[in-house]
Amino acid sequence: MSIDTKNTPSPLDFGTLTENLERVFTPRLVLRPLALADAWPLFAATRNPKFNRELLWAQPASVQAVLERIEVIMESARRGRLAALCAVVKDTGEWVSLFRFQPQYADASLVEMGIWTHDRFWGDHYSFELTSSCIDAAFTFSDTPSLAAATSALNRGALGVLNQCGLKATHLARRYTEQGLENEYQEFSITRSQWMQRSRQSVFEQVPFPVAPRPLSLLKLGQNSLASSASGHSSQPSSPSSPTAPQDADCATAD
Repeated sequence: MSIDTKNTPSPLDFGTLTENLERVFTPRLVLRPLALADAWPLFAATRNPKFNRELLWAQPASVQAVLERIEVIMESARRGRLAALCAVVKDTGEWVSLFRFQPQYADASLVEMGIWTHDRFWGDHYSFELTSSCIDAAFTFSDTPSLAAATSALNRGALGVLNQCGLKATHLARRYTEQGLENEYQEFSITRSQWMQRSRQSVFEQVPFPVAPRPLSLLKLGQNSLASSASGHSSQPSSPSSPTAPQDADCATAD
């Protein structure tokens, strides 16, 4: 798998960027951390032959192959070598896309973006909404001087999205698929100054970070309450308003 895991220093702190991106949302989308569970919707996306046609990896034969790919990406993200997040529909949690920032394959000092979007969301400007918000967030939350991207010279949809997002075509480059086949890719870039000169309003918002962490004493109080409840006794009234009886159970997930 062509996932760059080199130790070459990057101009971007991927860990900090990930922490900020996890709190980003747009009018229709919200970003969340990549998880193994995303292998299933990604595999479903690859059932459309057009999905992999312009990519550097072939259509996977099984979900196991996608699980292995996701695990490689997640491990690289844990090591701070890239940032990978999934976009889901804000109202329903439906999987839309996997978006990545990682060192460019030929020059690890450059940060390159990548996006894999489910075919159900190829229309109605979802990829534009996601890509433009991620570009804005990357320049907002980091000091990176530029961002790069590349797509097959035949992928008209991706070419259009990158142009819409303000990236400039630089040159054509040869890239090789995981099967060793040669593809012609159009390289793009956008500098910080070019991004700042774009006269438009940012499309993303961010959930605020907590002003301060919860006091340790409150955390311990909550733990003691849960332990008492499990043994059939409670140190606090069992009303819904009790601060030691949180109502946000793990089963009430949005994913």
